[in-house]
Amino acid sequence: MQNIQVTGEYGIIIRRAALTERNVAWANVLGALETSEPLDSSETLISFGPHFGPEALDEFVRRLTSLGLVYFDDFIQFSGDWPGWCKFMAYSPG
Repeated sequence: MQNIQVTGEYGIIIRRAALTERNVAWANVLGALETSEPLDSSETLISFGPHFGPEALDEFVRRLTSLGLVYFDDFIQFSGDWPGWCKFMAYSPG
């Protein structure tokens, strides 16, 4: 079990297995999220962000959904009003 860094500033976490299950190419995910690499990753999870505001996050969620990923089953958004000294990690037991 490996923890990954997660941003509380409009972040996205994707289950790595969902890409295979839904036949979604890695390059398409990077293109949809307008990045060349994730914030962090493990064997089971991939974290992206920070993103700039709720509108950008909504657009990225729409793009991931249009690729065939299912919100909540395959990926989630993670955001909140957190102080800068509070950091977050995520892990998937499976």
